[in-house]
Amino acid sequence: MGTIIGKGNALGHPIKVNDAADHIFGFTMLNDWSARDIQKWEYVPLGPFLAKNFQSTISPWVITPEALAPFKCALPAQEPTLLPYLQDKSLSAYDLNLNVSIRTPAMGENWHVLS
Repeated sequence: MGTIIGKGNALGHPIKVNDAADHIFGFTMLNDWSARDIQKWEYVPLGPFLAKNFQSTISPWVITPEALAPFKCALPAQEPTLLPYLQDKSLSAYDLNLNVSIRTPAMGENWHVLS
């Protein structure tokens, strides 16, 4: 999931965690096409390096935070817990279901679910 930032901040001034939502314009689907075979090799000793900049694709649609509000849910428990400066009671996640399907001309009208 990609986040599109609307308003920015002054150069050199960080955005506090509890103010981050005020800067979000919307969300989009983002696919990181990391080259996993290269990435595995690069991890030793300091990677990944170039395998992470292989390619990315984003959806042509942007969904506003208001449209996703009905799908908000509590953050899952995390171990170890978040560092204090990242903790905020108002933080949440989204409960979204995603299906990925493909159809080729040879398949006719039939779709194949990939994931």
